[in-house]
Parts: sequence; C-alpha cells; structure tokens
Amino acid sequence: MRLFLSFLSLLFVQIGIAQDQTHMDASVSISLSEERFDAVYTLSNLPVNSQKLSFKLNRHFKVEQIYLNGDPIASSKYPQNCNDCLTHNININRPLNEVDRIKIEISGEIKNLETKIDAKRHKGEVVLVNDVLLAGANDYWYPQVVRTSGSLSEYINPFNMTYNITATCNDCDKIYLGKGTPKTSGATFSNDRAEGDITLIAGNFDFKEGEYANYINVSDADIQKIKLRFSKSQRFLEEFTQTAGNQNKTVYAQLESPVYGNEANYNTIVNTSANIDVNKVDENLTEDTAYYYFASNFEPKTKLDKLFLQSLAKYARIKYLEENNSVQYNRVTGIIQPNFITKKQAPSQSQLQALLITPGQFIELERSIGAEKMKTFLKNTFQNLAYGKSSFDAFTESIASLNTSDTNLESLVAQVQNQFQLRALEENTDVLVGLD
Repeated sequence: MRLFLSFLSLLFVQIGIAQDQTHMDASVSISLSEERFDAVYTLSNLPVNSQKLSFKLNRHFKVEQIYLNGDPIASSKYPQNCNDCLTHNININRPLNEVDRIKIEISGEIKNLETKIDAKRHKGEVVLVNDVLLAGANDYWYPQVVRTSGSLSEYINPFNMTYNITATCNDCDKIYLGKGTPKTSGATFSNDRAEGDITLIAGNFDFKEGEYANYINVSDADIQKIKLRFSKSQRFLEEFTQTAGNQNKTVYAQLESPVYGNEANYNTIVNTSANIDVNKVDENLTEDTAYYYFASNFEPKTKLDKLFLQSLAKYARIKYLEENNSVQYNRVTGIIQPNFITKKQAPSQSQLQALLITPGQFIELERSIGAEKMKTFLKNTFQNLAYGKSSFDAFTESIASLNTSDTNLESLVAQVQNQFQLRALEENTDVLVGLD
C-alpha cells in the first residue's frame, strides 16, 4: 500500500507561533435587575495577512466603539446567515499582524422572560429565565471571529479562542463561564486552550460537584440517573482509547427555557426542557464528552489535530450508542451513508468534505478490516498521538501497521489522505498565530 508518507508529511508542519497573549481578554458587566449586559473585548492573535476582520455579535448588542491598537476605527454591520446576530466588518487597509489588538466596546439589553407573552415576543435577545441568565454560542454574547474563506469554513474550522474574562454581576449569586466550577462576582475565568464555544450562566442557581460530572440545578434523584450514563461513557472512552486518561468534568445544567433548545459544547451540556430524558443524555452527551476527553489526554497542537479528534469523537459516539442505546444507534446509523470510494470516484478529487473523516468512512474502515483490527488501529492511533505525533502520521502509521492489502481499503485511505492534504493547503492560506 502506497501511503505517500514523505510528500504529505511535509505539508503538516505546525504553523503558528505560540504567544503569551490569549485570543480574548474581556471585562463583562451584568445586571439582572436592570436587564443590562455591557462588555469590553480585546482580541489578539488574530488571523493574519488579511485587511479585513469580521465578527458576529448578538443583534441586540450595540457596538459603541472599536479600536485598533488604541486608535478608533470605523466598522460596518449587516445580517448574514444568522437570525439573531449581525456581522461586523472592520476594514483595516493593511494586513493584520501578530501584534495587532482589536478592542470592542459593546452595550446591550437582556430580556427577562416572566410570562408566555414575553416568550412570544422574544426576538433573539440574550434571556433571563427564573433568575438565571443563559447565554450560549448561538446567542453571540461575545464576538465570534469569522474567517474570510466562506461560511463553510466556519463549520469546518471555527475560530475557537483562549480567554481571560472578568465577569461582574452584583445581583448574581454565582457565575459559570466556559468550564470548571462557578465563581462569585468579580472573578476571572481563564482557559489557555482553544477548546470550543463558551457558555455563560449567571444568577441564582444550585451547583453540585459529582464523581464524573458537575451539575447545575439538577436534583439529587436525577443526578443518580445521569451519573450512571456518565460513568458508562467514562469506562467506554477508556476502552475506546485503551488509555486510562484524565477526565476533566463535564458540566450538566438543567435550565428550563421557553425559547432555547438543548445546547452542548465541548464541556457544557444544557438541557432546557422541563424534565430530564435519560435516553437523550446519551444522544447529546457522548460526542462532546468524547472530544473533551480526547483533547484533555491527547492535546491537539494544530487545526488538523483538532479536526482529527472531532472526527474520532463522532465515531466514538456511534460506537457508544451501539453498545448502550440501540434505539438511538439505529436512528443515527440510519441516516449515515458510508463515504466509501467506488471505482467511479477518483481518490484525487479535490473536494473538501465537511469532516476530516466522516463517521461513514470509519464504519467502512471497520467493515474492511474487521472489529479486532479496528481496535488495534484505534489503540495505535491514540498511542501515536500520546507520543506527540501529528494526526496525519498517527492515522497513516496506524493503518500501515495493520499490514492489510486490499484495493478498496487503499482507495478509502487515499481519500482520507487527500482530505488531510486539502486541509493542510487550506491552513497554509489561512495562517494563524497563537494557540488556536
């Protein structure tokens, strides 16, 4: 099997210079009684070699002023593929560089949903329900940088940020931001790893620490039910990776809301329905928990590494459901079409797919080599990642170690390698500095 090791490996040299600065330093001020949300965000380590910076922000937040390195700068705004946000453009008239700093001053209102009429009148504002403010990524409560390579790139390669955020709320009992445990007003929340979307919860809520997860507004009886699912997923991930790794606890929040749907990111799961459906915990939990587990134990160093772990997390979710929830497994696999290459498809096609490796491709790989060799492939892959190898090398060397000669398998591997190549070329044209 020819794997084109020498050529493709040259493409996967890590691009980016580690900086001491975070992507976002912020000061956020919240008032529940006055229904106010004001903030100052300072962005750094931005996409370079671009003369325009765009970011999305909640349409009910007013941008008071934007500064480039301390000097006021003009901006424009327009709606684009977003119901509750506006895209703001900053024309800089020169390429951004690694030392540039963008400061964004904003002011806004939050909406207290006290009645059904309030919910019907909701127009996309950040909301307060039962004395708790909940703002997830879809609320655009912080500026979300938009890459210049098109809307598809936002899904494939979002600009996740490291941050230091100081949050003040004098009429809040607790503030939870991003991950970890809640703090009191005036505390600073930091994350030196660009892991994913940032969830903000502020107000008067109950918090409990658990063995496998932490909980916000979840009863003791429901914790016992959910705990079993978290413990099962923990054991599964250890078996899946064949590594007894460290698990940073996911936070599960029960925050009933008439306008929100359930939301999950890499470390926070929010259930907004009136009751907890334990079966849906499997559906909403595992992919995010898997990625968080992988990222904690096999730290991604590049964009390709992150995409590789995301692909593995989606496959892990399917395998978990196969073992633990047949109803959800049948529903999920029923809509997956294995992306296996036929003779009519040339592996050299330069078509960028939404995922680096799709769940269908992993399923087809397992069918081609068998369950036992798939376990060996996964074991070798995670060992290679633990040794610090790039995601491409981890994948390619783990496939090669199987010593399997099969034309269809070679076609599948060639397609996956082609996706790595396309991603590497994309990375070379969208260079970032910093920790993303």
